Amino acid sequence: MNYANVLGTLALCSLLTACGHGSSDYSIVNIGPGIHLSHGGIHAGDGQIRVYVSNAPDAVISANGDLQINQQAVAVDPAVRELLKTYYQNAMMVRTDGIATGKAGAAIGEQVAKSVTQALSSGHPEQIGQDVEAKAQLVKQSALKICQDLGAIQTAQDQLAAKLPAFQPYSHLVTNHDISDCKDDTVAN
Repeated sequence: MNYANVLGTLALCSLLTACGHGSSDYSIVNIGPGIHLSHGGIHAGDGQIRVYVSNAPDAVISANGDLQINQQAVAVDPAVRELLKTYYQNAMMVRTDGIATGKAGAAIGEQVAKSVTQALSSGHPEQIGQDVEAKAQLVKQSALKICQDLGAIQTAQDQLAAKLPAFQPYSHLVTNHDISDCKDDTVAN
């Protein structure tokens, strides 16, 4: 077991937890380290989310299901409004579960540091690997919720694209590949 990787991952989780605290403007899913989306991202702030993809204007979805594309209101029926609300809620769950994962990582990082100190001082260093791996599994389970959230976004995105032609340019933001990468990355670390 590579303790440096585990401790590094836990430290990164701690840093991620600190980011965005007290801020109402943050990226939920973006191109960069962690979850990679090849076609754009989702940005949240001021009670709405902005969906952006290459080759299309931004789409803005509010918590009440209002939709704007290219700063123009898009008329939607009640069924589509419910799908937009679901999309918004699922996007917000990525952030919620991301913060929870970061907090779990920070807490486990503290526990691991204590376990290492205790195991070394008691003369039982062989216990370190088992203890670290058991605690790391808790963070992995929390991180897998983010992958599930991406799956829920994809489901809502696909339903929206089928019912609302104006949303079709955004129908490939979250792909099966993104979700499988998320799961693979989570399990591998």
